[in-house]
Amino acid sequence: MKKLDKLLISLMSKIPDLITGKSKEYEKELYWIYGKSEKDEVLSFKLNNLKKYAVIVFSFFIILIILVFNHLLYNQSFLLEDKDGYKYIERPTHDQGAFNVKLIVSGNIQGEEIKKPVILNIKPEGADKVREKSTNNPKDLTQEAMSRLGTVINHINKSDNAKMVYLPADIEGMKNVEWRMNKDGPVTLIIFAAGILLIGAYAKRYDEIKRLKKQCNESIEEELPDFLNKMVLLMNAGLVLPAAFEKIVRDYDEHVYKGKSYFYKQLIKINQKVSVTNASMEQELKKFAERSKNRELMRVGSVIADNIQKGTELVNILQKESDFLWFQRKKRAEEKGRIAETKLTIPLALQLLVLIIITLAPAMIEM
Repeated sequence: MKKLDKLLISLMSKIPDLITGKSKEYEKELYWIYGKSEKDEVLSFKLNNLKKYAVIVFSFFIILIILVFNHLLYNQSFLLEDKDGYKYIERPTHDQGAFNVKLIVSGNIQGEEIKKPVILNIKPEGADKVREKSTNNPKDLTQEAMSRLGTVINHINKSDNAKMVYLPADIEGMKNVEWRMNKDGPVTLIIFAAGILLIGAYAKRYDEIKRLKKQCNESIEEELPDFLNKMVLLMNAGLVLPAAFEKIVRDYDEHVYKGKSYFYKQLIKINQKVSVTNASMEQELKKFAERSKNRELMRVGSVIADNIQKGTELVNILQKESDFLWFQRKKRAEEKGRIAETKLTIPLALQLLVLIIITLAPAMIEM
Protein backbone atom coordinates (compact mmCIF):
# COMPACT_ATOMS: atom_id res chain seq x y z
CA MET A 1 0.00 0.00 0.00
CA LYS A 2 2.88 2.36 0.79
CA LYS A 3 4.38 1.69 -2.63
CA LEU A 4 1.04 2.57 -4.25
CA ASP A 5 0.87 5.79 -2.23
CA LYS A 6 4.40 6.72 -3.31
CA LEU A 7 3.47 6.05 -6.94
CA LEU A 8 0.34 8.21 -6.66
CA ILE A 9 2.28 10.99 -4.92
CA SER A 10 4.83 11.04 -7.73
CA LEU A 11 1.95 11.10 -10.23
CA MET A 12 0.27 13.93 -8.32
CA SER A 13 3.21 16.23 -8.98
CA LYS A 14 2.65 15.82 -12.72
CA ILE A 15 -1.06 16.68 -12.86
CA PRO A 16 -2.69 20.10 -12.33
CA ASP A 17 -3.37 21.08 -8.71
CA LEU A 18 -7.00 21.79 -9.59
CA ILE A 19 -7.72 18.12 -10.39
CA THR A 20 -7.16 16.83 -6.84
CA GLY A 21 -8.19 20.10 -5.20
CA LYS A 22 -6.31 23.35 -4.64
CA SER A 23 -3.76 23.14 -1.83
CA LYS A 24 -4.59 26.68 -0.68
CA GLU A 25 -8.26 25.73 -0.32
CA TYR A 26 -7.37 22.77 1.89
CA GLU A 27 -4.95 24.89 3.93
CA LYS A 28 -7.64 27.50 4.54
CA GLU A 29 -10.19 24.91 5.67
CA LEU A 30 -7.65 23.13 7.90
CA TYR A 31 -6.70 26.41 9.53
CA TRP A 32 -10.35 27.00 10.45
CA ILE A 33 -10.53 23.49 11.92
CA TYR A 34 -7.18 23.09 13.70
CA GLY A 35 -5.69 26.58 13.80
CA LYS A 36 -2.87 25.43 11.52
CA SER A 37 -2.48 23.65 8.21
CA GLU A 38 0.00 20.81 7.88
CA LYS A 39 1.29 19.63 4.51
CA ASP A 40 0.73 16.00 5.48
CA GLU A 41 -2.98 16.65 6.06
CA VAL A 42 -3.31 18.47 2.74
CA LEU A 43 -1.45 15.66 0.98
CA SER A 44 -3.76 13.09 2.57
CA PHE A 45 -6.89 14.76 1.20
CA LYS A 46 -5.39 15.17 -2.27
CA LEU A 47 -4.15 11.56 -2.25
CA ASN A 48 -7.64 10.26 -1.37
CA ASN A 49 -9.08 12.18 -4.34
CA LEU A 50 -6.43 10.79 -6.66
CA LYS A 51 -7.24 7.27 -5.42
CA LYS A 52 -10.88 7.79 -6.41
CA TYR A 53 -9.83 8.80 -9.93
CA ALA A 54 -7.45 5.81 -10.10
CA VAL A 55 -10.16 3.35 -9.01
CA ILE A 56 -12.57 4.65 -11.68
CA VAL A 57 -9.95 4.53 -14.46
CA PHE A 58 -8.65 1.12 -13.35
CA SER A 59 -12.20 -0.31 -13.20
CA PHE A 60 -12.92 1.10 -16.66
CA PHE A 61 -9.87 -0.59 -18.19
CA ILE A 62 -10.59 -3.90 -16.42
CA ILE A 63 -14.17 -3.93 -17.79
CA LEU A 64 -12.88 -2.94 -21.22
CA ILE A 65 -10.33 -5.79 -21.22
CA ILE A 66 -13.03 -8.26 -20.15
CA LEU A 67 -15.30 -7.07 -22.99
CA VAL A 68 -12.50 -7.35 -25.57
CA PHE A 69 -11.56 -10.82 -24.31
CA ASN A 70 -15.20 -11.88 -24.37
CA HIS A 71 -15.57 -10.55 -27.91
CA LEU A 72 -12.47 -12.41 -29.12
CA LEU A 73 -13.45 -15.60 -27.34
CA TYR A 74 -17.16 -15.86 -28.03
CA ASN A 75 -17.99 -13.45 -30.82
CA GLN A 76 -15.89 -14.82 -33.61
CA SER A 77 -17.38 -14.19 -37.05
CA PHE A 78 -20.02 -16.87 -37.67
CA LEU A 79 -20.85 -15.21 -40.99
CA LEU A 80 -19.08 -17.11 -43.78
CA GLU A 81 -19.09 -16.70 -47.57
CA ASP A 82 -19.01 -19.44 -50.23
CA LYS A 83 -17.22 -19.32 -53.58
CA ASP A 84 -20.28 -17.81 -55.29
CA GLY A 85 -20.41 -14.91 -52.83
CA TYR A 86 -23.44 -16.18 -50.87
CA LYS A 87 -23.24 -15.68 -47.13
CA TYR A 88 -24.12 -18.49 -44.76
CA ILE A 89 -23.78 -19.64 -41.15
CA GLU A 90 -22.69 -23.16 -40.30
CA ARG A 91 -24.95 -24.95 -37.87
CA PRO A 92 -23.40 -26.15 -34.60
CA THR A 93 -23.14 -29.80 -33.63
CA HIS A 94 -25.51 -31.30 -31.07
CA ASP A 95 -22.71 -31.19 -28.50
CA GLN A 96 -22.19 -27.47 -29.07
CA GLY A 97 -25.91 -26.66 -28.85
CA ALA A 98 -27.78 -23.69 -30.29
CA PHE A 99 -26.28 -20.21 -30.28
CA ASN A 100 -27.42 -16.68 -31.13
CA VAL A 101 -25.81 -14.52 -33.80
CA LYS A 102 -26.27 -10.76 -33.83
CA LEU A 103 -26.46 -9.42 -37.38
CA ILE A 104 -27.41 -6.22 -39.15
CA VAL A 105 -29.54 -6.56 -42.28
CA SER A 106 -29.45 -3.63 -44.68
CA GLY A 107 -31.32 -3.10 -47.91
CA ASN A 108 -33.04 -0.58 -50.12
CA ILE A 109 -36.82 -0.18 -50.01
CA GLN A 110 -38.31 2.35 -52.42
CA GLY A 111 -35.01 4.22 -52.56
CA GLU A 112 -34.71 4.38 -48.77
CA GLU A 113 -31.78 2.68 -47.03
CA ILE A 114 -33.05 0.41 -44.26
CA LYS A 115 -30.91 -1.12 -41.50
CA LYS A 116 -32.28 -3.51 -38.94
CA PRO A 117 -30.43 -5.35 -36.16
CA VAL A 118 -31.58 -8.97 -35.88
CA ILE A 119 -30.73 -11.97 -33.73
CA LEU A 120 -30.67 -15.40 -35.36
CA ASN A 121 -31.04 -18.49 -33.24
CA ILE A 122 -28.98 -21.17 -34.99
CA LYS A 123 -29.90 -24.67 -33.88
CA PRO A 124 -28.08 -27.95 -34.52
CA GLU A 125 -29.20 -29.80 -37.64
CA GLY A 126 -32.37 -31.86 -37.00
CA ALA A 127 -32.91 -30.46 -33.49
CA ASP A 128 -36.67 -30.05 -33.81
CA LYS A 129 -39.48 -29.23 -36.18
CA VAL A 130 -41.80 -26.33 -35.57
CA ARG A 131 -44.49 -24.58 -37.56
CA GLU A 132 -44.02 -21.10 -38.85
CA LYS A 133 -46.28 -18.41 -37.52
CA SER A 134 -48.31 -16.46 -40.01
CA THR A 135 -47.51 -12.79 -40.43
CA ASN A 136 -49.92 -9.88 -40.23
CA ASN A 137 -51.27 -8.29 -43.37
CA PRO A 138 -48.96 -5.43 -44.36
CA LYS A 139 -50.27 -1.90 -44.72
CA ASP A 140 -47.64 -0.55 -47.14
CA LEU A 141 -44.60 -1.66 -49.12
CA THR A 142 -42.10 -0.89 -46.37
CA GLN A 143 -44.10 -2.80 -43.80
CA GLU A 144 -44.59 -5.60 -46.31
CA ALA A 145 -40.83 -5.85 -46.92
CA MET A 146 -40.10 -5.77 -43.19
CA SER A 147 -42.78 -8.41 -42.67
CA ARG A 148 -41.10 -10.67 -45.22
CA LEU A 149 -37.76 -10.05 -43.51
CA GLY A 150 -39.38 -11.08 -40.25
CA THR A 151 -40.68 -14.23 -41.89
CA VAL A 152 -37.17 -15.06 -43.15
CA ILE A 153 -35.66 -14.54 -39.71
CA ASN A 154 -38.45 -16.56 -38.10
CA HIS A 155 -37.84 -19.37 -40.56
CA ILE A 156 -34.08 -19.36 -39.92
CA ASN A 157 -34.59 -19.37 -36.17
CA LYS A 158 -36.93 -22.36 -36.29
CA SER A 159 -35.35 -24.42 -39.05
CA ASP A 160 -32.88 -27.24 -38.47
CA ASN A 161 -32.96 -29.15 -41.77
CA ALA A 162 -29.59 -28.29 -43.28
CA LYS A 163 -25.99 -28.16 -42.16
CA MET A 164 -25.50 -24.69 -43.63
CA VAL A 165 -27.84 -21.75 -42.98
CA TYR A 166 -27.77 -19.63 -46.14
CA LEU A 167 -28.81 -16.02 -45.73
CA PRO A 168 -30.97 -14.78 -48.61
CA ALA A 169 -29.34 -12.24 -50.93
CA ASP A 170 -32.79 -11.17 -52.21
CA ILE A 171 -35.93 -10.44 -50.24
CA GLU A 172 -39.08 -9.42 -52.09
CA GLY A 173 -39.51 -5.67 -51.74
CA MET A 174 -35.88 -5.11 -50.69
CA LYS A 175 -32.93 -4.41 -52.96
CA ASN A 176 -29.20 -4.74 -52.30
CA VAL A 177 -29.74 -6.96 -49.26
CA GLU A 178 -26.58 -7.25 -47.19
CA TRP A 179 -25.84 -9.20 -44.02
CA ARG A 180 -23.01 -8.31 -41.65
CA MET A 181 -22.02 -8.95 -38.06
CA ASN A 182 -23.44 -6.58 -35.45
CA LYS A 183 -20.39 -5.41 -33.51
CA ASP A 184 -22.20 -2.84 -31.42
CA GLY A 185 -21.36 -3.31 -27.76
CA PRO A 186 -21.62 -1.52 -24.42
CA VAL A 187 -18.24 0.21 -24.85
CA THR A 188 -19.82 3.60 -25.57
CA LEU A 189 -22.05 3.28 -22.51
CA ILE A 190 -19.10 2.27 -20.33
CA ILE A 191 -17.01 5.22 -21.56
CA PHE A 192 -19.95 7.55 -20.87
CA ALA A 193 -20.45 6.07 -17.37
CA ALA A 194 -16.71 6.37 -16.60
CA GLY A 195 -16.78 10.00 -17.76
CA ILE A 196 -19.78 10.74 -15.52
CA LEU A 197 -18.05 9.10 -12.53
CA LEU A 198 -14.85 11.10 -13.14
CA ILE A 199 -16.83 14.34 -13.40
CA GLY A 200 -18.68 13.42 -10.19
CA ALA A 201 -15.41 12.68 -8.38
CA TYR A 202 -14.01 16.01 -9.57
CA ALA A 203 -17.11 17.93 -8.47
CA LYS A 204 -16.97 16.32 -5.00
CA ARG A 205 -13.22 16.63 -4.44
CA TYR A 206 -13.74 19.01 -1.48
CA ASP A 207 -16.54 16.94 0.10
CA GLU A 208 -14.21 15.08 2.48
CA ILE A 209 -12.90 18.23 4.13
CA LYS A 210 -16.39 19.75 4.19
CA ARG A 211 -17.61 16.62 5.93
CA LEU A 212 -14.76 16.89 8.46
CA LYS A 213 -15.66 20.53 9.07
CA LYS A 214 -19.31 19.58 9.63
CA GLN A 215 -18.32 16.84 12.09
CA CYS A 216 -16.15 19.30 14.01
CA ASN A 217 -19.02 21.78 14.21
CA GLU A 218 -21.37 19.04 15.43
CA SER A 219 -18.80 18.07 18.09
CA ILE A 220 -18.78 21.66 19.40
CA GLU A 221 -22.58 21.81 19.50
CA GLU A 222 -22.73 18.41 21.23
CA GLU A 223 -20.02 18.99 23.88
CA LEU A 224 -20.35 22.71 24.66
CA PRO A 225 -23.48 22.48 26.90
CA ASP A 226 -21.86 19.77 29.06
CA PHE A 227 -18.60 21.74 29.24
CA LEU A 228 -20.39 24.90 30.40
CA ASN A 229 -22.40 22.94 32.95
CA LYS A 230 -19.17 21.54 34.48
CA MET A 231 -17.64 25.01 34.42
CA VAL A 232 -20.58 26.51 36.37
CA LEU A 233 -20.52 23.68 38.95
CA LEU A 234 -16.77 24.07 39.59
CA MET A 235 -17.00 27.87 39.83
CA ASN A 236 -19.88 27.57 42.27
CA ALA A 237 -17.65 25.20 44.26
CA GLY A 238 -15.06 28.00 44.62
CA LEU A 239 -12.67 27.57 41.69
CA VAL A 240 -11.77 30.53 39.52
CA LEU A 241 -12.36 30.32 35.78
CA PRO A 242 -8.81 29.34 34.64
CA ALA A 243 -8.56 26.68 37.36
CA ALA A 244 -12.01 25.29 36.50
CA PHE A 245 -11.07 25.18 32.81
CA GLU A 246 -7.79 23.39 33.54
CA LYS A 247 -9.48 20.81 35.81
CA ILE A 248 -12.15 19.97 33.22
CA VAL A 249 -9.61 19.59 30.43
CA ARG A 250 -7.11 17.55 32.47
CA ASP A 251 -9.86 15.30 33.79
CA TYR A 252 -10.95 14.59 30.23
CA ASP A 253 -7.38 14.10 28.99
CA GLU A 254 -6.35 11.73 31.80
CA HIS A 255 -9.31 9.41 31.47
CA VAL A 256 -9.32 6.89 28.63
CA TYR A 257 -12.22 7.88 26.42
CA LYS A 258 -13.06 5.96 23.25
CA GLY A 259 -12.23 8.44 20.50
CA LYS A 260 -11.71 11.89 22.00
CA SER A 261 -14.00 14.52 20.56
CA TYR A 262 -12.74 17.34 18.36
CA PHE A 263 -14.00 19.96 20.84
CA TYR A 264 -12.08 18.57 23.80
CA LYS A 265 -8.98 17.96 21.71
CA GLN A 266 -8.94 21.68 20.91
CA LEU A 267 -9.44 22.56 24.58
CA ILE A 268 -6.52 20.28 25.48
CA LYS A 269 -4.32 22.13 22.96
CA ILE A 270 -5.44 25.47 24.41
CA ASN A 271 -4.60 24.30 27.94
CA GLN A 272 -1.17 23.08 26.82
CA LYS A 273 -0.45 26.40 25.13
CA VAL A 274 -1.57 28.34 28.22
CA SER A 275 0.67 26.18 30.45
CA VAL A 276 3.75 26.45 28.21
CA THR A 277 3.54 30.06 26.97
CA ASN A 278 1.52 31.60 29.82
CA ALA A 279 -1.00 32.84 27.26
CA SER A 280 -4.45 34.11 28.24
CA MET A 281 -6.93 31.24 28.47
CA GLU A 282 -9.96 33.37 27.64
CA GLN A 283 -8.25 34.94 24.61
CA GLU A 284 -7.17 31.53 23.27
CA LEU A 285 -10.72 30.25 23.75
CA LYS A 286 -12.05 33.30 21.91
CA LYS A 287 -9.61 32.71 19.01
CA PHE A 288 -10.77 29.09 18.79
CA ALA A 289 -14.39 30.28 18.68
CA GLU A 290 -13.67 32.85 15.95
CA ARG A 291 -11.89 30.45 13.62
CA SER A 292 -14.48 27.68 14.16
CA LYS A 293 -17.24 30.19 13.22
CA ASN A 294 -19.65 28.38 15.52
CA ARG A 295 -22.16 30.98 16.72
CA GLU A 296 -22.76 29.39 20.12
CA LEU A 297 -19.05 29.02 20.90
CA MET A 298 -18.37 32.56 19.66
CA ARG A 299 -21.05 33.88 22.01
CA VAL A 300 -19.64 31.91 24.97
CA GLY A 301 -16.07 33.00 24.15
CA SER A 302 -17.12 36.66 24.02
CA VAL A 303 -19.05 36.37 27.29
CA ILE A 304 -16.03 34.84 29.08
CA ALA A 305 -13.57 37.38 27.61
CA ASP A 306 -15.81 40.36 28.50
CA ASN A 307 -16.74 39.21 32.02
CA ILE A 308 -13.58 37.43 33.21
CA GLN A 309 -13.18 39.77 36.18
CA LYS A 310 -16.83 39.79 37.32
CA GLY A 311 -16.83 36.62 39.44
CA THR A 312 -20.37 35.75 40.60
CA GLU A 313 -21.94 37.69 37.74
CA LEU A 314 -19.95 35.61 35.24
CA VAL A 315 -21.23 32.40 36.89
CA ASN A 316 -24.83 33.61 36.49
CA ILE A 317 -24.23 34.53 32.86
CA LEU A 318 -22.64 31.15 32.12
CA GLN A 319 -25.54 29.40 33.88
CA LYS A 320 -28.00 31.16 31.57
CA GLU A 321 -25.86 30.26 28.55
CA SER A 322 -25.72 26.64 29.72
CA ASP A 323 -29.52 26.47 30.09
CA PHE A 324 -29.98 28.01 26.65
CA LEU A 325 -27.50 25.60 25.03
CA TRP A 326 -29.20 22.58 26.63
CA PHE A 327 -32.50 23.86 25.24
CA GLN A 328 -30.92 24.23 21.78
CA ARG A 329 -29.44 20.74 22.01
CA LYS A 330 -32.86 19.31 22.88
CA LYS A 331 -34.39 21.19 19.96
CA ARG A 332 -31.78 19.80 17.54
CA ALA A 333 -32.45 16.28 18.80
CA GLU A 334 -36.17 16.74 18.14
CA GLU A 335 -35.44 18.02 14.63
CA LYS A 336 -33.23 15.02 13.90
CA GLY A 337 -36.05 12.76 15.12
CA ARG A 338 -38.52 14.40 12.73
CA ILE A 339 -36.06 14.08 9.83
CA ALA A 340 -35.57 10.38 10.66
CA GLU A 341 -39.35 9.88 10.64
CA THR A 342 -39.57 11.54 7.23
CA LYS A 343 -36.80 9.32 5.83
CA LEU A 344 -38.63 6.23 7.10
CA THR A 345 -41.84 7.19 5.27
CA ILE A 346 -40.66 6.00 1.82
CA PRO A 347 -39.49 2.51 2.95
CA LEU A 348 -42.73 2.05 4.91
CA ALA A 349 -44.78 3.11 1.87
CA LEU A 350 -42.87 0.60 -0.31
CA GLN A 351 -43.48 -2.17 2.24
CA LEU A 352 -47.19 -1.32 2.28
CA LEU A 353 -47.30 -1.43 -1.53
CA VAL A 354 -45.59 -4.85 -1.57
CA LEU A 355 -48.05 -6.10 1.06
CA ILE A 356 -51.02 -4.91 -1.03
CA ILE A 357 -49.61 -6.59 -4.16
CA ILE A 358 -49.02 -9.87 -2.30
CA THR A 359 -52.55 -9.75 -0.88
CA LEU A 360 -54.30 -8.92 -4.16
CA ALA A 361 -52.15 -11.02 -6.54
CA PRO A 362 -53.93 -14.39 -5.91
CA ALA A 363 -57.36 -12.83 -6.43
CA MET A 364 -56.23 -11.08 -9.63
CA ILE A 365 -54.69 -14.32 -11.00
CA GLU A 366 -57.95 -16.22 -10.44
CA MET A 367 -60.01 -13.59 -12.31
